[in-house]
Amino acid sequence: MKILIIALLLYNVFASTISLNLEYLDPVKLQTKTSPTIQENAASNIISKYINSVKVVINPVMFHDNKDVFSLRTVDGTLQIRASSGVAAVWGFNYYLKKYCKSQIAWQVQRVSIPDPLPEVDETVIANDRFRYYQNVCTASYSFVWWNERKWTEHVEWMALNGINLALAPVAQEAAWEKIYTRLGMTKDEINDHFTGPAFLAWLRMGNFHGWGGPLHKAWHDQQKKNQDAVVDLMFQLGMVPIFPAFNGHVPKAFERIFPNTTFHQVETWNRFNSDYCCNLFADPKEPLFKTIGTMFMREITSETGTSHIYTADPFNEIKVQAWSTSLVQETAKSIYSTLTEVDHNAVWLIQNWMFVHNPLLWPLNRVQTFITSVPNGRMLVLDLQSEQWPQYDLYEMYYGQPFIWCMLHNFGGTLGMFGSMQTINKDVYEVRTKVNSTMIGTGLTPEGINQNYVVYDLMLESAWRRRPVEDLNAWVSDYAERRYGCNATARAWRYLLKSVYNFEGLNRIRGKYVVTRRPSFKIRPWAWYNGSDLFKALRTLVFVEDNECDSPGFQHDLVDVTRQALQYRAEQLYMNLLSDRSSNSLIFNFSINRFLDVMRDMENILGTNNDFTINYWLDNIRKMLGSRSEESYLYEMNARNQITLWGPNGEITDYACKQWAEVFHYYYIPRWSMFLNLALDAKNRNETFDEKNAQRVVRSSVEERFQTLEINKLPRNDTRTLAILLYEKWAYVSGLEDLPERIIRRKSVSTTTTSADIDFYYTDTDNEDDEDSTPSVVSLLYTTTT
Repeated sequence: MKILIIALLLYNVFASTISLNLEYLDPVKLQTKTSPTIQENAASNIISKYINSVKVVINPVMFHDNKDVFSLRTVDGTLQIRASSGVAAVWGFNYYLKKYCKSQIAWQVQRVSIPDPLPEVDETVIANDRFRYYQNVCTASYSFVWWNERKWTEHVEWMALNGINLALAPVAQEAAWEKIYTRLGMTKDEINDHFTGPAFLAWLRMGNFHGWGGPLHKAWHDQQKKNQDAVVDLMFQLGMVPIFPAFNGHVPKAFERIFPNTTFHQVETWNRFNSDYCCNLFADPKEPLFKTIGTMFMREITSETGTSHIYTADPFNEIKVQAWSTSLVQETAKSIYSTLTEVDHNAVWLIQNWMFVHNPLLWPLNRVQTFITSVPNGRMLVLDLQSEQWPQYDLYEMYYGQPFIWCMLHNFGGTLGMFGSMQTINKDVYEVRTKVNSTMIGTGLTPEGINQNYVVYDLMLESAWRRRPVEDLNAWVSDYAERRYGCNATARAWRYLLKSVYNFEGLNRIRGKYVVTRRPSFKIRPWAWYNGSDLFKALRTLVFVEDNECDSPGFQHDLVDVTRQALQYRAEQLYMNLLSDRSSNSLIFNFSINRFLDVMRDMENILGTNNDFTINYWLDNIRKMLGSRSEESYLYEMNARNQITLWGPNGEITDYACKQWAEVFHYYYIPRWSMFLNLALDAKNRNETFDEKNAQRVVRSSVEERFQTLEINKLPRNDTRTLAILLYEKWAYVSGLEDLPERIIRRKSVSTTTTSADIDFYYTDTDNEDDEDSTPSVVSLLYTTTT
């Protein structure tokens, strides 16, 4: 009897594995839309920018078990790269650069040093999974929003260098929607009232709100069309799989006028946006109009580019539709899928799991299962969006048989701040891949914003080819620094960084918002997951490096970043002193205020030494795009400034996308803290009770709203090395400061059957009621997801 039970259990396990249908998710088919010759030329064009003595051969026969392969060999002083696809060939070249040439091509910096003669190599690498995915739906707004086709092309080359073969395409969606809305009867004014500005399009597309920061002008549509034409074509040439958007059910309010006999559902308010911007409509999935619109959109966006057969649509991202029910989500899933397959018989629907994770009260397990299994097996691909902290594949039983991609989200809002879970990503992804019943078919990067903490992403990217975890992460980060800097004198610094900022293993929400970047309040509760002394030990090694070979762009960038992080830690310690000194006399309180503002000014100064930490790039791209068109330039620059500060007309999610840039410190963070603290000091001098809420109202009017339009001038620039040494000497040893408390929710203390919404913890008490992630500072198990 026991033998029979064991046999049945084993049968069930293996049956679930065997039943996974991957016919429509076959890279051999998806990555060969273009010929080997075209892919060879595209790959060679990228590689030849770095090396001349190279020969590239693309042969799809090399695919092994439906996975990319590259083979490297040096013959007579020439690097020969044979690969299954163009992207695999470029990936192989970067593998050679990193491993054999100690070089790095990163987001913001690169250092390529290829020895002569070429280092000998004879190696073949097989990808671990079918797919290496890239992007979050929000990345287009937080990082890519002002890019032109040249910048996009450079980024696709970076994607290829890192083996990414599946990524969201920069499609000119609003240009397509404008044509469709016009054909359906919307007026120009109605279209203008519906479209948000460029910096907020991600949330328009997901139905969260409309109109804010709009309208969109022809120059914007023209630039997006140029981006689409250049990038999608290059992706196809390289054998990448561009993912196209699909209709998700959200429509403009004007549709009630145009289609009075059609059923629409009201979308509930998102993040307290008022009636001018909130509460779009959601087309009932049973209405014929749902498929009509979906079909029109698919045909419009693929009419000139062709298709890759992979489409993304997130119908319920952070929203609730009135008449909410399991039946509604089921019918929505069926309608989206049937629309896709009626236009493209080979279509696969890609979704982010965030809709389930963000509010599990709306998504009990049975509803999630009903939604996911409404689509045939293998025709839905799920992004487990934040696997490094809140994996959901076990909770949802490997997505009830649908394939999924293990993703590292890591960053919210494109914020700065050194942080990462390197120990976790070096372990978990390998374990899940080898589970008997695993439906994992890829790894992915899904940050909301890029240009931060590159070391974490570099490690994650290597999990696509490494057969097992890195045995010694200390050695790995030392090697990373050598590739990045061109010297091996900083290993000690990186060991301390790995031990401290990059060793987060908790479940707390990390959103990149620290005291210096938060709206002023006396209710903020700073905390850390590491010892500040380790951070300053890392900084000491960097500032006193004597090897001149270290003086590379990567070293200069990281020296600024580590100095900034160390001063940020000091600022939070000084803030804690500020809280206690409020009850002392006015002289002591004033002294404490001045020290706190002093460290913020020093943060501004070090940031100003490197263009990577200034606002120039963010704003200059707008001016280049729009030239002298004053109305558009004003509108889009307001978009850029509002997103990184107030995030909405009334500060609906203030500081969510905060940026630690020099000019933002100078014109925004320092003035608002200075005004707030001076108001508190004045109240103390008058022996009056300090009214924090009204003080914040003064700050909002005098600083935060003024920042949206004030003139931003270039700041004085100092030498990074010289200033970093001075700041280390000034702030490394400061008496009277206590380490920040470590209030970490440990993984082992929370059941693996909870979601991120089950854990309510944040390091602020009530200071940010206008923050979409604001939660009480206690652990609360709010909801049992098994109900």
